[in-house]
Amino acid sequence: MDEQFDFKKKYRNILLVLMTGGILVALAVILISQPGASRIWANVLLNNQFFIGLSLGAAFFLAVHRVSQSGWHTLLQRLPEAMTTFLPVAFVLMLLIYFGIHNLYGWTNNNPTDKVIEGKRAWLNIPFFFIRLVIYFAGWIVLTRMMRKNSLSLMTSADLKYHNRKILFAGLFLVFYGITVSASSWDWIMSLDAHWYSTLFGWYVLIGMFVTSLAFITLLIWFLKRLGYLKYIRPDHVHDMAILIFAFSIFWTYQWFAQYELIWYGHLPEETSYYITRLHHFKVIFYINLGVNFLVPFFGLITFNSKQHIGWVAIIAALVLIGHWIDYWLLIMPAAAGDKAGIGLLEISMTLIYGCMFVYIVFRSLSAGPLVVKNDPYILESLNYES
Repeated sequence: MDEQFDFKKKYRNILLVLMTGGILVALAVILISQPGASRIWANVLLNNQFFIGLSLGAAFFLAVHRVSQSGWHTLLQRLPEAMTTFLPVAFVLMLLIYFGIHNLYGWTNNNPTDKVIEGKRAWLNIPFFFIRLVIYFAGWIVLTRMMRKNSLSLMTSADLKYHNRKILFAGLFLVFYGITVSASSWDWIMSLDAHWYSTLFGWYVLIGMFVTSLAFITLLIWFLKRLGYLKYIRPDHVHDMAILIFAFSIFWTYQWFAQYELIWYGHLPEETSYYITRLHHFKVIFYINLGVNFLVPFFGLITFNSKQHIGWVAIIAALVLIGHWIDYWLLIMPAAAGDKAGIGLLEISMTLIYGCMFVYIVFRSLSAGPLVVKNDPYILESLNYES
């Protein structure tokens, strides 16, 4: 129960070499191919959103289980906690958007003749955009830090006040996150095309975040078990992670279909423009997105036995991660990069840079303490859990 992840120099070096390689490839592509500023900044925004989603989805996973006083996840709670430590870095990376904001957001280029954007000017202006950004991250970082702090206190103390504080801060996070996840998705993604809107958009982004975080937590379990850690994680825990991936992939599909159906049925020009662009110019990616994010987890995890084997669930989780990266690509690239949008070496290398950075931070956090919060009051329930 006192096992601690050893973030060996070998792992650090592999991640740093891959990150350096990604930087060199990205620079080479930018200098040789000259993809344009809009595509470069669209990649920055795309990867910011994807990895912020992993962190916030992990925090949502923790908060929901703590508020509902669920016990089964106790043995693996350190994994999503480590994922939330990326948020301060994500804050700095999102501030970089300031230097490319005119390449991403058309509403920043003052055009008094555009009555739609002028009507939204009270919300869509650069100073208020960054004020909101700071507020979002301040709340997320403080509340997730307080959840982690009280969890770490239970490593050395069995005082229930730390457990009760975890529940308190989890509840506060859920309220704050429920509001800000929608508002931030309007700001950072939906306003890429300020004429378009969807009342389902915030929920759609939230569910996407949650599914990607579930997939990454599952991959962490698989990786650590391969290294000999987490021997106490039972097939029942894996089964429940698989159920969550299965269920919320279906819920994501429901959100996708509900948004598409309502816009198709309403047939309003300011709404249909979103799907016309993606169906006419990115049809293959459009259907790959739906296939990978719905069909793969649905048929891959539909049987009972498939949910019991960590190796198989990890394969499905990896495909789901790729699928939701494609989903973010479709949300961002067509609007931000237009006809310059594509999936090539630039996209792969930029994602590799962010991915190595994210994994490095998560592993460093995991190595900072034991992998199990041994004084958590639900530890025995989790050790003896049967799904």
